[in-house]
Parts: sequence; structure tokens; C-alpha cells
Amino acid sequence: MPLNLFLMDGALTTWGGAVTLEKVKRKQNSRRRARSGQTAVEYMLTTLLLVTVFASMFGFMQSGLKTLFRRAAISILTSYY
Repeated sequence: MPLNLFLMDGALTTWGGAVTLEKVKRKQNSRRRARSGQTAVEYMLTTLLLVTVFASMFGFMQSGLKTLFRRAAISILTSYY
């Protein structure tokens, strides 16, 4: 089955029928928008997940961090003074 392509008056004609170049361009633009929208949603979900993880870790380890920082500060200050 030979494939005959003709470019006439802004229409790309194939063996199966005519498809305008404008329709093809619109379809490509809608795919690009869909991909960029999906990427934005993925970035927002990842950011939300990381914020939640770090906030829960801080809440869980808050008392331990306070004593850890206090011990570190005392050891640093005693080594210099």
C-alpha cells in the first residue's frame, strides 16, 4: 500500500483522508499543556510530602534535638573558653 503525501492549501492529504495541519498543531499543543500540568501537580505533591515528613520528624524529635543542641553548644563553648 503506497502512501501518497501531498501538501496543498494547508492540508496534508494521506491515503486515508485529509488532516489539516492546524488540527495536528492544536493536538500537539494540548498534549504539551497536559504534560506541563501533570509536572506541576507532581512537583506540588512532592513538596507537600517532603514538608509533611520534615514537620512530623521535627515534632517527633523536638525534645531530643533541644538537648542535643544544648550539649553541642556546651562542648563547643567549653573548648574555646
